[in-house]
Amino acid sequence: MKLYSGRELSSIDNNWRQWRMAKGELITPSGWGLTPDRIITGNALIEIGAERDRVNMSKIIRTARQLKELPKSRRGC
Repeated sequence: MKLYSGRELSSIDNNWRQWRMAKGELITPSGWGLTPDRIITGNALIEIGAERDRVNMSKIIRTARQLKELPKSRRGC
């Protein structure tokens, strides 16, 4: 019940600081809601990825983080 109500997970381990559970989703520090299916899919993609895929994935994640930081007026919203 505590996890469902939006509790932070930092009490589990310091690595979980700013992560929380809310309404059945794991919420990242950046606010992304992850369902079990998304977590499993992401892990599977990492497990089957070759080194080149890992480099590309790193670039994609870095770009996504930069785009998220843009002001809303520059994102066309």
